[in-house]
Amino acid sequence: MRSVGILSLAVLALLTGFNSAQAQSSDLAAQAKKEGALSWYTTLSVPEAKEFAAAFEKQYPPIHIEIFRSGAGAIANRIVSEYAAKTYRFDVVQGISSRGVIPAFRRRGIIAAYPSPEYKFVANDLKDKDGYWSAMYVNTIVLAYNTRMVKPAEAPKTYDDLLQPRWKGKKISNDTENFAWFDGLIKYWGREKALVYFRKLAAQDQVFQRGSRGRIQLVMAGEFPLTIAYGPHVQGYTSKAAPIDWVALEPVVFIFDSVSMAGKPAHPAAAKLFIDFLFSKASQTKLREMNRIPSRVDVEPDPPRLFRGFARVGQDVEDENLSQSIDLYREIFALPAGG
Repeated sequence: MRSVGILSLAVLALLTGFNSAQAQSSDLAAQAKKEGALSWYTTLSVPEAKEFAAAFEKQYPPIHIEIFRSGAGAIANRIVSEYAAKTYRFDVVQGISSRGVIPAFRRRGIIAAYPSPEYKFVANDLKDKDGYWSAMYVNTIVLAYNTRMVKPAEAPKTYDDLLQPRWKGKKISNDTENFAWFDGLIKYWGREKALVYFRKLAAQDQVFQRGSRGRIQLVMAGEFPLTIAYGPHVQGYTSKAAPIDWVALEPVVFIFDSVSMAGKPAHPAAAKLFIDFLFSKASQTKLREMNRIPSRVDVEPDPPRLFRGFARVGQDVEDENLSQSIDLYREIFALPAGG
């Protein structure tokens, strides 16, 4: 009888906790609906952002989402200007972790902590322990190759393979802003080893252009046999039987596409509710359908090899000295400032 009583108490505690969480969620939704609006700064494409906004608005009427879409740098600069002018417009920002601004934004109160209940489904290395940011999804940086120009057995399998004479002379396409990849490998290998490697890679005479998708398309067209680009972007074409595939050079550097709540949100309840929504299983499944790597551990990438089966290292979101790596990247590869 005593064991039955203990079991009953355990079940009661579980139900009480569940009901409490349900009540909190219901209260948050009610407050958010009273606010009726939300401002979202995002780096997602406009069609993708509108798809998430429409789903949220349908689930929580009459809340309306105002979307501002731009690149990470432009969004970060806009936020800095707004807060300097004390015009607090954004409620949720997504996609700025690649700019090295998260620590400064935290210190200056531009972003606030919100440990969403959905974060319990996100791996510890993909989120801030205090709730100032969490990865909505991640992007791996891999080596893509044209399958008509390079046989799978001949494709580079290691970073050192990129230094082979056959890949010298405008055979490798790289990004003018591949700073997180560069910085991640410096931290993983150590500065001395990394700089020796990158100077050898610079001697290979790479071609530098901005943008992952554009470079991938040039590789498919046969302009270059190799490019260093985002894994999910490559896989999107590989899955459609395009003449391109990719190799995970270890360690694979991956970057976070983070979400944070504003430090001074005009619509705090709506901001929290929207963050919960973005990290829900339904939204993360939608990200997978968009050829992205979801951050939830219970939503597998498609295919799983996008984020499984290789050594990996995440970008240092909390690094305030990223500018040093940016300057060094441009120096080693002879790129102009801002180029």
